[in-house]
Amino acid sequence: MKTFRLTLVLTLLSFSAFAQDFEVPKNYKLQNVKDYDIYEKEVIKCVNWLSNTPINEQKDKRKEANAFLIQWIFGSSKIHIEIKQEIVTFSDSPDLLMIFMGGWTKYSLETKNFDDKIKGTMAGIELVIDLYTKNKGLISKNKGAEKYIKMKEKGTLLEYVEKNAK
Repeated sequence: MKTFRLTLVLTLLSFSAFAQDFEVPKNYKLQNVKDYDIYEKEVIKCVNWLSNTPINEQKDKRKEANAFLIQWIFGSSKIHIEIKQEIVTFSDSPDLLMIFMGGWTKYSLETKNFDDKIKGTMAGIELVIDLYTKNKGLISKNKGAEKYIKMKEKGTLLEYVEKNAK
């Protein structure tokens, strides 16, 4: 029992330390390809911070992080996220929509795989499931996210994505 408590405390401390690791860039400039390349590591940190920080904490920083991330995604020549109605069934939740785009972006940057829609979609959905699960009660019940949780449990999520993300 003591080992479990110690493990739990250490895990929680590592999450909080990791979540505080990110600072939203100030006075960033995104005008050419090199500008976007410079901020790739910060984008990954931003996605990690958004996914690990409860959505009811640091609301001003979350707004700034979301603004930075969305501006970077929409201006990047590398990232090409597809928002398909059959897949993004949680678009009524801004937090879930942002983390979907963030998950896809993070996957693409970490793997340098910018063209695989299936893997990008899966990475986005996995992060949606994670954020939704961690923030139960803070995010309104979302049928789309609930559906994906059940599919993941049944092992049918990848099959669904492969069928609908093409």
